[in-house]
Amino acid sequence: MKALFITALHLFVAFACLTAAEPVVVPNAASPDGRFVIRLTHDRAKETDPLLEDSPNVQIVASAGNRVLVTFPYAADPESDPQPLRTHIRAHWNADGSAVALSFSERFYTHLLVYRLQGTLEMPEAFAAVTLPDTVPVIEAMIPRFKGFRSRWHLNFQGWPGRSTLQFSAGTGALIKTLAVDEDPNFMAVYSFTVDISDPRTPVIKRVELVTED
Repeated sequence: MKALFITALHLFVAFACLTAAEPVVVPNAASPDGRFVIRLTHDRAKETDPLLEDSPNVQIVASAGNRVLVTFPYAADPESDPQPLRTHIRAHWNADGSAVALSFSERFYTHLLVYRLQGTLEMPEAFAAVTLPDTVPVIEAMIPRFKGFRSRWHLNFQGWPGRSTLQFSAGTGALIKTLAVDEDPNFMAVYSFTVDISDPRTPVIKRVELVTED
């Protein structure tokens, strides 16, 4: 009887682990024509569930055949707050669904990952990661008398001006070297980048503009 109880307990634990590890589709994240969906390898069901011990992977999946086209790590801190992680992802597809910018938010930071389709919409092969340009030195060079950045860096999606043209903002607060006693040393160093991602490995910056507050 004891052996049967232990076996049943092991089966229950194994089933519970398997259930918890089932992929979770991210709501409202499908491509415009529904060909592709975004999902997590696992997630909390609700806020009252225990925090995850390990961060999930993110997958872009072809709806036809349920085929995984790319898998990559979740980009934000999974313990930032108790909400399910799928609520912290926003998918921004270009018009024809051949590229997607994924926004990840956490308590103090925002992150942006971009993926571009390899193959055709009818015969997708994979999604390749776009190597976004290093915005830190670009922004630093734009600020006269730059002294240093503050924490809480942000990357935020702004739009798709074209099929292969991405617009996003990057930056945070910065400090400048003051020349006068009454000069404010604080500077909001957030800039908008317009980038050609035709080649995912070598994107080209087309324009950089200071983001001003309304």
